[in-house]
Amino acid sequence: MTNGHGVMISLGTLQSSELQKIRVASAYLFSLDHAKDDVFIESLDMPMVKKAFRAKAKRYHPDHCRDTAPDDIRKRNERFVKVEEAYRVLRSYLPESDSTCGTEAERERRIIAVGGAKGGIGKSIFSANLAVFLAGQGKKVVAVDLDLGGANLHLYLGETFLKGSINDYLQKRVPTLDDIAVPSRYGPLLLGGDSSQLGASNIGFSQKLKLVKAIKQMDADYTILDLGGDTSFNVIDFFLMADRRVVLTTCDPASYLEAYSFIKVALCRRLNRLFGIESELRKRKDALLETIIEEFIQSQMGSKVRPICELLSEVTEKLPGRVDVLRDAIGRFSPLLLVNRVGNRCNVRQVVKRLQDVSRKVLSVNLSYLGALPQQAEIEMSARSLVPVMTSHPDSVFARDMKVLAENLIMN
Repeated sequence: MTNGHGVMISLGTLQSSELQKIRVASAYLFSLDHAKDDVFIESLDMPMVKKAFRAKAKRYHPDHCRDTAPDDIRKRNERFVKVEEAYRVLRSYLPESDSTCGTEAERERRIIAVGGAKGGIGKSIFSANLAVFLAGQGKKVVAVDLDLGGANLHLYLGETFLKGSINDYLQKRVPTLDDIAVPSRYGPLLLGGDSSQLGASNIGFSQKLKLVKAIKQMDADYTILDLGGDTSFNVIDFFLMADRRVVLTTCDPASYLEAYSFIKVALCRRLNRLFGIESELRKRKDALLETIIEEFIQSQMGSKVRPICELLSEVTEKLPGRVDVLRDAIGRFSPLLLVNRVGNRCNVRQVVKRLQDVSRKVLSVNLSYLGALPQQAEIEMSARSLVPVMTSHPDSVFARDMKVLAENLIMN
């Protein structure tokens, strides 16, 4: 049985010992509930396994837990070994399909969201230059302006006029997103927003789901989502739909406090929508678990902030068989921190450590540090000339750092 990605597992052909190995491996890479689900196991393919392995490896890799207690480091190392073994087991039962290797159908596609709950920190400039760099590597890249109420990504890609916008698609003036895609002069395709329209950012839930589905179906190696500078449901949901979630901050205290707020709200939204109609877990909805999560998230709105570990403890006590579902959702959240506009007086290390510490202690989230980009005169010049820095100053410090950062991002 196959699904176009590669060979899939047929339970009827397995010996009991082989099936047990696969169930144990699935428990480590996914969850106990997934391991017990025959339908899930038969639907496994290599893209699913690779994605789960990357998420778990990032969570338990020894290099990501140097600041934790020795006993915790030991436990993480042991878990990492188990995760590696689980990946090898599942991979042995899911060989890559020779017939599709290297073809359009087998190509790995990634959606990269760029967020941060503050305007003016350089999300659009970063998104534009990232898209230009990836396109320059021969990749098919689509840059999507999802700051629907303040769209300006097109300007940083050298386009001052757009014949159509995402709003045209949402209002059914065009049938597909391809109809409003514009080939920018610097490489990426561009899907622009229309901030001149009253209420452009206030799209309904069904419209949002329609847009998310259409974006995921776009033919691209990389789709870059430039998000608005707030924590509205729409912005957060666009952030959560991505495979790579980048949170921008600067060294300004107001900026990194807002970055933490963005991460916290995004995690709460992820947990609240764990069984939503857009979720892959919607058919396995657990009413009691959903109630526990909702009540916990509601309590976060009060004056006393409760750490996520209390939610995990409560679920462990009341629903021990479902706590892995919650742990998996938190573990796969995995935001990436980028410090932008770094000047001479900016203590990047201090900012990163503060955000990582509070994310780990309060949210039980491993916040990975993606890198930093400098504040340079070339950036302001490119913003005024509407030419991306990667094109106007390809040998600048910014361009050099952007290349390293982009390579780290796509390898993560």
